[in-house]
Amino acid sequence: MSSLSDAITRGLPDASLGSVSPLHGLRRGSVRTIDLVAQSVAAVAPAGGLLILTGGLITRTGSFAFATLLLTAAAVILVALATSIFARRISAAGGLYTFVTKGIGPTAGIVAGVALLLGYGGVSIDTLRSAVHRLDAAFGGTERWAAGGLVPTLLTVGIGAAITAVIALGPKMSTRVMLAVEAVAVTALVALSITVFAASGWNLSGILPDIDAAPSLPSFAEGIGFALICFVGFESGAALGPESRRPLASVPRALVWTVAAVAAVYLFGMMAQLSAVADGGSARLLTDADLAASPWLDPLIHAVVAASWIACTLAFTNALVRLVFTMAREGVLPRALGRTSIRYATPHVAAVVVGASLIVGTLLLAGAGRTSLYRDVVHLAASMAFIIAYLAVCAAATPYLVRIEEFSLREAWPALLGTLVLAGVAVTETLAEAGDDPTALAVLVAIIAVTTVTHLLRVRSGSGLARRVGAYDTPVASDAISFPGAPPTRS
Repeated sequence: MSSLSDAITRGLPDASLGSVSPLHGLRRGSVRTIDLVAQSVAAVAPAGGLLILTGGLITRTGSFAFATLLLTAAAVILVALATSIFARRISAAGGLYTFVTKGIGPTAGIVAGVALLLGYGGVSIDTLRSAVHRLDAAFGGTERWAAGGLVPTLLTVGIGAAITAVIALGPKMSTRVMLAVEAVAVTALVALSITVFAASGWNLSGILPDIDAAPSLPSFAEGIGFALICFVGFESGAALGPESRRPLASVPRALVWTVAAVAAVYLFGMMAQLSAVADGGSARLLTDADLAASPWLDPLIHAVVAASWIACTLAFTNALVRLVFTMAREGVLPRALGRTSIRYATPHVAAVVVGASLIVGTLLLAGAGRTSLYRDVVHLAASMAFIIAYLAVCAAATPYLVRIEEFSLREAWPALLGTLVLAGVAVTETLAEAGDDPTALAVLVAIIAVTTVTHLLRVRSGSGLARRVGAYDTPVASDAISFPGAPPTRS
């Protein structure tokens, strides 16, 4: 009998591996690739994004709208490929935070981590508010929300509590709910785009940019930054990696599939809208005349978009819970947040705390005025925070490959190019926000800076935090067998 056969027969665990993973308590293999795709697609919320993107991008860049969207999709694909460099080697509930930490250290890691905390939190709060507003409007109650009425408040609390419960019960339930909601919403919006496209005679002349009416370079870059907002969240599927089957293969596949599918939906919707504009129509998918001609259409659209925003809230909150869980396991956040449910194998404590914060944050946003600083910071976090995180993961990918001695230009070029593109977008957006809303930008930068300095002081305090940051799921002794002559496991 060979050594391998003997080892299989005896079934002795490999003593060179640890007994537990840093992320123990999560149920491995409970999530399929389709669930990862559902998580990422729901976070992007293509149905709601399509309604916002078409008119907004045409207004900003005119005839260059399609070209701007195409370049933005290419940039996001670069980010997805850069993220995949890590996802093929590391299964981490912390997502980009863990990847950046492993790539270029705790300083950049905490910058990306805090940016994601702010970004996930900001989008969750904003989309829940938007969902409640849409639901209220679907039943003819738009004034009640503006007045802070009882119905919107109850809707906020009820939806927030339901999202918390779904997350605490396990990722499979939450992802399947999101997949069903987004499938219906996207199908409805694609059908609407086909209708608009057909009504305008499938006119494709609008996708060709008019050189004489070209926007300025800053305006064009701002247009890319605006379009980028409609892709944020695609990376959230990586947070379910430790709970997925064959994560090192399924997570990278899910990320790239999500970006490609969402880009196709956006590009088709943009083509339909530009076709309508070229035919003398509006830059909106639905005009006031359309809504007046079909009174039932307005509440239906409100309900569809509300469903998409609720799925988006669920997806971002799901990713936020796992980021908080990871940071708690490392000791960056209170360790109680790193506990998992024995029955459901989910970070239930983090889910409850994040869910409560979501409800409170949404109610505060609803009560805040349109010119309030809190509202400005929430909206800014929903865009700038992700640009920072995406730039960080692109910048971290190449040093990571060099450090593990696996660098090749063939694999690293998307990260190198993505770093240049995202750096340009970050500079442009920062300059634009500095001119439009310097106070909110200063608050956002101050939060990240203070947190980063505090984190570095703790890392260097000798408390052992330096060894724990960047935690990801690792094989344990029970995952492997020991046999004579086996080489030592390299950590």
